[in-house]
Amino acid sequence: MPILILIIIVLLLFYLLIRFNSIWVYRFVDNAKKNDVNTLPQTYELPRYYKLNKNGEIDTTVLWPGWDGWYFFVVPDDKDLPVKMIRTSLMTGLYGLEGIDNYEKLLLRLSTLEAVEHLTLIPTEEIIEASKQKENHLSHNYLPKETDLIMKSNQLDVAITGTKVISDEEKEPYGRIRGSWPNYELEFINPQAEIKLALNYKGENVVWWADVPDVFTYFAAFGKFDGKIIYKRGTSNDDAHKLMDKEEVYSIKGSGCFEHGFARKPFDFDSFWLPIRLLKKIIPSLRTVRYHYELLIGDDDLRGGFMHARGFGIDFRNRGGLFQNAKYNEIKSVEIKYLDDPKPDLVDTYCSAQTPVKFYRRWKVKAVTDDGILEYVGTREWPPASIGRNMIYYNFSYEGNYKGQSISGRGYGEYVHI
Repeated sequence: MPILILIIIVLLLFYLLIRFNSIWVYRFVDNAKKNDVNTLPQTYELPRYYKLNKNGEIDTTVLWPGWDGWYFFVVPDDKDLPVKMIRTSLMTGLYGLEGIDNYEKLLLRLSTLEAVEHLTLIPTEEIIEASKQKENHLSHNYLPKETDLIMKSNQLDVAITGTKVISDEEKEPYGRIRGSWPNYELEFINPQAEIKLALNYKGENVVWWADVPDVFTYFAAFGKFDGKIIYKRGTSNDDAHKLMDKEEVYSIKGSGCFEHGFARKPFDFDSFWLPIRLLKKIIPSLRTVRYHYELLIGDDDLRGGFMHARGFGIDFRNRGGLFQNAKYNEIKSVEIKYLDDPKPDLVDTYCSAQTPVKFYRRWKVKAVTDDGILEYVGTREWPPASIGRNMIYYNFSYEGNYKGQSISGRGYGEYVHI
């Protein structure tokens, strides 16, 4: 009996540590609240998880201890442009969980530990026979690390190549990111839609989502962009029965983010998730984890966002930050209410044993800061861009109030319900 009581006490203490992790994590483990929000040390922009060969060069033939991901998000200042948002990224590995990753996109015989990811999402308003249409222009590719990743270890210069759509025997650059704080350059293509991007970025401020040394770090650096986007096929067509073939070039100025996330990952996590998958066979509608991440670009000078990760009834990450009038305010907590009006999108999981995943089109956010409450209603503007079976990326608009003042703007979001 004493042993049973001891086991119960240990389990209870463990639960309480996890349940109230925010009390001790940021004090003893996570540096997110301590890091400077006005600059970015070089070590945080450089690749973190990789291996070198005997010549001191990046070795893509061996297993790496984790992954790095570099991401950019832009909303153009000119709302009349066909392009409404840009999201691009290069990752040196996968997250390691089906539903967030999309294993169906893996090439034949390519394992999750050998793949890199290239992604572009370019929501665009196209005009077909005088009718406006919404296209996501999502290009999501898993490619072999050994042959298609080009990376330096002592400076930020990362590139991924891929095969040409019109010729499988030829390769072309899919994406490249290079530079040093606060100035970066990015060049990306959407090979399927024949869209090219060339943008310059200058960073201003940083929101730290997490910084647990040798485990997981992620930040979003807000700043300004300028450059151009080329639609090789154009964005308008007078005849719906003909392919678009008129090149259009647009200059872009806008605001957005440069993000870098890196995490240790010695193995995939699917085996640990197996009990949940088995339980879902009994309860197909079961969803145990929800992740919601949003970046805000206000019509005024408001910038910021939040990260809310909740699993099994416990908040593992619930925080964010705002910049306004050159002042930083921490978001201490976020509450989100998902709305059924308008009707959410139901996306098939391609598995008959599971119910479709519901992706909401509107939601209410209430965020607590030292300067007051931020409240807004977000509306997803385009159809869901499915990244994995349970994950979407999206562009949205929002309206609300902060410190008694009306606010509005646009943003980028990620949503997972698994």
